[in-house]
Amino acid sequence: MFNKSQLDHQSSQGSISKVTQAQKQDVSLDWFTSSTLKGTNTISSSEAKLFIRDVYQTLESNIFDPKFKKDEREQHLREILAKVETKPNWSRSELTTHISNQLKKLSVSHLRLLDPVEGQKLFRMIEQKPLSNARPDPAVSAEMRGKIGILRVKSFIIPLITKAELDRRKAQLSQAKIILIDLRGNGGGYGSSISYLVEDIVGSNKLLWRDRTREGLQKKEPYIFRGYFDDAINGKAKAEIELGKEHSYIEWRTRLEAQKDSRPHFILVDGQCGSSCDLFTGIIKDYRAAKILGTRTMGALFGGDAFRLRWQGFALIVPTVQVVSPKGNTIEGVGVQPDIEIPECANSSSQCLEKAIKVVVSTNS
Repeated sequence: MFNKSQLDHQSSQGSISKVTQAQKQDVSLDWFTSSTLKGTNTISSSEAKLFIRDVYQTLESNIFDPKFKKDEREQHLREILAKVETKPNWSRSELTTHISNQLKKLSVSHLRLLDPVEGQKLFRMIEQKPLSNARPDPAVSAEMRGKIGILRVKSFIIPLITKAELDRRKAQLSQAKIILIDLRGNGGGYGSSISYLVEDIVGSNKLLWRDRTREGLQKKEPYIFRGYFDDAINGKAKAEIELGKEHSYIEWRTRLEAQKDSRPHFILVDGQCGSSCDLFTGIIKDYRAAKILGTRTMGALFGGDAFRLRWQGFALIVPTVQVVSPKGNTIEGVGVQPDIEIPECANSSSQCLEKAIKVVVSTNS
């Protein structure tokens, strides 16, 4: 989960959570597009070391828990500094590749070094500013297959998904006897948008998840938020971001007036289901509210923020929010195992959905 500096990582995959106004101004699409730095530029080893220290200091200063993998982070810093000493000059692309490879060793989601090219790609998506010839596919669609209503949800990023659009698509499935929610390839988005859908399955006043930032580590009791934000006040997840600025430890619940849909539900996931998609699946799993089909989810649930680095157009996404499921499970690095595994759902096989429909039919025959 990611904010606008919680960037729902769609490639690294993830979502968007809590960000200050200053941070939003600090890292934007302009930060990347205005850069004149190239990957082929040559820099000295001394400048390379300054950049490396900047990366690791940014991580140290902003990670959700200063103690989290601290020894590993310090060891990795020593290793990469020693690597830089092996020759006097480096290209920017060489150095950023080495840093990225070292960061990957921590096996933490929403930890990613962005150069100007990667930063532009990600922030065009976050800021809803695609290239002029690009038309994003709708995030939500619906179709009937006999008595099965299939609700396809490709993203939980707001405003790619809205409560109004989701309600319109659900209305198309009013005659369905069984609901199959297809989350394959859903890299996540904002936490509040999963509340649009999950209350249909788990019912009213149910604990959904708890999230907290570094500041929230000192708090014993969370602020309780029930439901979701209306589309009118939550454009680009503004209301959710404001809530995260006000409260560093939050417990999310479904509405008291939520109405549970009594029809059988099935959830179809794959290894590209990450961030808030991970969370949605984990909530369903904890409550045993629906059968989960497919393959294990990504396990990338920390919320991340983006922070400027010393080079124009370079930024670091840092995991700034820890998220746990209703039963206190940490999905990060683990993922959610389906109740019924469908091998065809690995590697984006075209047979995945057809096999899932057969499983749904046989389970309800």
